[in-house]
Amino acid sequence: MFIKTTHLNNYQNEEHYAFHTYVEELLDDPTLPVPKIGQQRAVYKSLLPKERQALDKVKKSAFTARLDAANDARNKPIIGFYKVSAGMLNHFNPEVSAAAYRVSVVNDKFKGITRLPKERKTVAIHKYLDALKAIMPDLVLLGLADWYPEIEAQNNGYVNLKKSQFAEKDEQITLKMKEVRVEVDDAYDTIKDRINAYVTIDGDAEFGSFITKLNNRIYSFNLLLAQREGRKKKDDDEPTEPTEPTDPADPTEPTDDTKTKK
Repeated sequence: MFIKTTHLNNYQNEEHYAFHTYVEELLDDPTLPVPKIGQQRAVYKSLLPKERQALDKVKKSAFTARLDAANDARNKPIIGFYKVSAGMLNHFNPEVSAAAYRVSVVNDKFKGITRLPKERKTVAIHKYLDALKAIMPDLVLLGLADWYPEIEAQNNGYVNLKKSQFAEKDEQITLKMKEVRVEVDDAYDTIKDRINAYVTIDGDAEFGSFITKLNNRIYSFNLLLAQREGRKKKDDDEPTEPTEPTDPADPTEPTDDTKTKK
């Protein structure tokens, strides 16, 4: 039994700190002796206060708050468009319902787009807009063409704000957080790799209880990542690339069902 993998770079800042805080608690638990990693443990524990300080500064960053608000603002027209267009799938006019179906095919391809990490969302929205532009006659027929420039404008608002990171202090705070996260992750990986190496050589008798508890928490975090990104948990407990909820009326609600159109 080995310590499982989790993609720490996909964690949001608070999730990242929470995960490492839990690992620290396990390492300090007297009922879970973890031998042979004394030096690595000390390095790891020494870095966590730095991450806490960096996280506190990020939370207080005015630019971060503005960026979050702009990100929320670009979600709203996408969610609205999904709901309105889905409501026309059962229109009595077959030409309208057919156009609505073609729109739903595009929406299905991009379901969950509002829950993607910010930078991946920016790329995805550009692709989404290209896909909608290709079926613009359908949007015109449905009377939904004005949603396109609204989605585009809100996304451009976010992009322009992101480019205007004129607040040098905020930039330094964000950079510091990234640097600290890398340091903490490297220290954690050193511990994980060392324990896994001992397990390979000697078995897991010395580390079994610790590994079991840590893997349970890793499973929980991986599941959280998978749910946020809209994909069912893979059997290997690895977080996956996001898929999307199947109800085009609400791209933010995950579901395990799949929608078919005959």
